[in-house]
Amino acid sequence: MATANIYESRQGEYRAGTISMTVLGVVFVILRFLARWKKGLRIGADDYVILLSLYFLFATCGINLAMIHFGMGRHADVLPEGNIVIIAKLLMSFECVYCMTVGIIKISILLMYARIFPTRGFRIAAIILGSIVIGWVVAIICVSVFQCTPLAKAWNPTLSGTCINLKGSFIGNAVPNILTDIAILALPVHVVWGLHATVTHRLSVIAVFLLGSFVVFTSAYRFSTLFEFQPIDTPWTLAKACTWCLIECSSGIISACMPTLRPLFVMLSSKFASSISTSTRTTGVRGSGLKSYDVSNSALRPPGEVMGKQIVQLEVSQPDDASGDEVPLNTIRVQRDMRWQESSYDSGNG
Repeated sequence: MATANIYESRQGEYRAGTISMTVLGVVFVILRFLARWKKGLRIGADDYVILLSLYFLFATCGINLAMIHFGMGRHADVLPEGNIVIIAKLLMSFECVYCMTVGIIKISILLMYARIFPTRGFRIAAIILGSIVIGWVVAIICVSVFQCTPLAKAWNPTLSGTCINLKGSFIGNAVPNILTDIAILALPVHVVWGLHATVTHRLSVIAVFLLGSFVVFTSAYRFSTLFEFQPIDTPWTLAKACTWCLIECSSGIISACMPTLRPLFVMLSSKFASSISTSTRTTGVRGSGLKSYDVSNSALRPPGEVMGKQIVQLEVSQPDDASGDEVPLNTIRVQRDMRWQESSYDSGNG
């Protein structure tokens, strides 16, 4: 049975998963910037950082596709020795780029949190978590680069020297990765729960932040695939884990973008609702500003009375702190004030 399956290949499914998830990540970043442009919101530091993570996602995608091209997803026994060496070299680069991508995504999410919750305590918590993430990235890159002594033994096992337990290092770096994911997702929950609002509204805001929680499940599944790794057949046993590294990166970008898409969804739903209710509107009042209406009616004017006009102005205003940003925290405290202004004049004098 083993001999019959030695020529089995999963390159097609890994290639398709790599490309499709990369495209999906790009789509969500485009939607993120479209949402901010449509609402006239300024581009923040978190937006620039998520854009940087997209470039690293492209690099992760490119390296994984290159490894697949040279035989990742097939058994080592059917690959030329030169291909296995190339895969080992690419794998070292892949580990570094993957960690950089994940770290940048997490920093982007923390920057978004710091923008939404500009309190000193929250910023300190975000800085601490960000420092842990940066330390994790640096540590994993060092472990990946210096996994063997001499360095060349990482892709040429025939050389004399020593290497770390590669499977153990993969599992070891996955644990803090998952824990920081959970910590980052949980960070705003306590703050939101302390807001002066109804339980329903607080839960709805928390749900906005937890939209990206599925990245934890992708990280956990990638972690489970690492136990399949056997150094004697790296191209076959590590191929799934590498592809899921890419899926995790793309899922992280999607998770970071989901809360920022609220303005786009609100705008689309408002347009849909507006088209339905247009026929029932009678006041014509919409948005902020002054609207004027001529309420003179000659049919109701007593005989002999000089015709006049009355101008009724209805003003709808919003507080200065009203925001169109992604998280609806402002709706907890926003109030709308209406003021009637009336003036009349005699048409004979006008």
